[in-house]
Amino acid sequence: MRLLLLAMAIIAPAVASPAAAQRINGTVREAEGGPLISGGFVSLLDAAGEAGQADFTAADGLFSLTAPGPGQYRIRVQRIGYANWVTEAYEVTAGQTLTVTVEVPPRPVRLVDLRVEVTAACLDDPSEGAALATVWEEARKALETAVWAEDRGEVTFTVTEYERTLDPEYLSTLESESRVRRHVRLPPFRSLPARRLTTSGYALVDPDSSVFYAPDANVLLSREFRNTHCFGLRRDEVDDEPMLGVTFRPRDDRDVIDIEGTLWLDEESAELRRVQIRYRNVPLPQGARRQLVGADLTFDRLPEGPFYVRDWWLRFPVGGYSRRIGTAGLSTRRRAVLVAYRQTGGTVSDAFVGGVSFEVGEGVVAGVLGDSASGEPLGGADVVLRDWDDAAAFVPRPNAADAPFSAVTDHAGRFQVGGLPDGAYALGVDHPRLRAAGVRMNEIRVVVDDRVSEPLELWTPSADALFARICPRSSPRGSTGAVVGIARDADTGLPVPDIEIEVVWRVRRLQGAARTASVSEQSEYAGGASDERGRFAICGVPLGEPVLLRPRGVDEGVELELATRLAWRDVFVEP
Repeated sequence: MRLLLLAMAIIAPAVASPAAAQRINGTVREAEGGPLISGGFVSLLDAAGEAGQADFTAADGLFSLTAPGPGQYRIRVQRIGYANWVTEAYEVTAGQTLTVTVEVPPRPVRLVDLRVEVTAACLDDPSEGAALATVWEEARKALETAVWAEDRGEVTFTVTEYERTLDPEYLSTLESESRVRRHVRLPPFRSLPARRLTTSGYALVDPDSSVFYAPDANVLLSREFRNTHCFGLRRDEVDDEPMLGVTFRPRDDRDVIDIEGTLWLDEESAELRRVQIRYRNVPLPQGARRQLVGADLTFDRLPEGPFYVRDWWLRFPVGGYSRRIGTAGLSTRRRAVLVAYRQTGGTVSDAFVGGVSFEVGEGVVAGVLGDSASGEPLGGADVVLRDWDDAAAFVPRPNAADAPFSAVTDHAGRFQVGGLPDGAYALGVDHPRLRAAGVRMNEIRVVVDDRVSEPLELWTPSADALFARICPRSSPRGSTGAVVGIARDADTGLPVPDIEIEVVWRVRRLQGAARTASVSEQSEYAGGASDERGRFAICGVPLGEPVLLRPRGVDEGVELELATRLAWRDVFVEP
């Protein structure tokens, strides 16, 4: 299955020609002798109100804009969390450099005071309704600054990208690949034009391959998007923070694959934090959960500068075909079933502005995970961090795919979780091997202080400890071990419950009296059945002896030899 992952971006207005000589230099401050305003986003508006060149005010409130020609221009000042301000018109003559002071009345936007009524109404335009228009304007300002930075091309980032194959039931990581790219201009992915998405839909799905698209900000702000969606407000907690969201969903007459979602803003600061997207009208394979198919983008802001996408992911189903045996012993028709989910995304770490590097985001927790049974690094493990208070209150641990702070260990067992505010966290580890054994490692307490934490060296429980838990009736000093795994459908790889699994090996026995004694070989067996999640554990398997693992009643199987108390092997069951 192919994927085109996309992020938020808008097409910025054309920048004035370098040959233009008319300039407006100025200082922005709050009215009535208030403080200088740094990080304000100032734009040059022509007589028709169209925006031209734009820039951020410096620490001392200074800005400089170039006009494309003589005429009348206004200065628009935008600040997140404050009402916009537009000056009176300034007359600029050919070749003139005009110096102005812009005084902006401080009019805070208080999202926390907005009233949000829960109704079935869905407005035709996000600028309709006083409360909705207020929230939408704050989101629009943030997206516009992100596009400005992209258009200027002066800001680049270090980006860690990943692709993960997720278990269809638990969303735990089955396979993972990642790469680091440096000096990347954001966004590193693109959308299709709004008109094409409107007519063709946001995904192309067929039996063999699918392509999913997410909208960029140009699409979200387009006439086509407004004409095919309706909008509302929603108040909720996201990542334990009070948020106010602009919701959107397709109009009822849409029959192509479309999207619904929410642009989440922090109630206190009015900053854009998250954009969550889900797909509508998608033909899904049997077993897929529609609420898990979507995209998620987390926004951050450079100090006194533009917004950017700090973390993102897109998740979609991977289908396969299964041919099961019916009750009459005849093979049924092939049917499309869910095999896994595929999640692709990335995280931004360092930013580069004008060739100067500085850290962005928040704190980092890093470490390495080892497998105690083998003494080797353990790759493919999910590492999840959550608030320590939630763990202390026994709130269920989230899956890595749903957790805001998570990572997957690489082939060397290394992991790094970024974007963490200072505070105390509970760190948990999960891995398919541990899950097959019915074991989940206890969470440990990790403290992030001044953006850093102590490097961690983690180890899974020892093979003896796992064996004692899996086979409590076996002697800890005996000469037997256990085989643990998952029974899987050979066509789809999905877990298969209630399958009898056995381990068989050959033993030699002396028969007869002393003078007539003979040696014969006999087969010994140990077995068990897979549970409702396809997991099985077979105890009493001899150490250091070649054995054969197979479904009961099947001649062929997997050959292995236990060197430690525990071996992990999956069994594939033919339909």
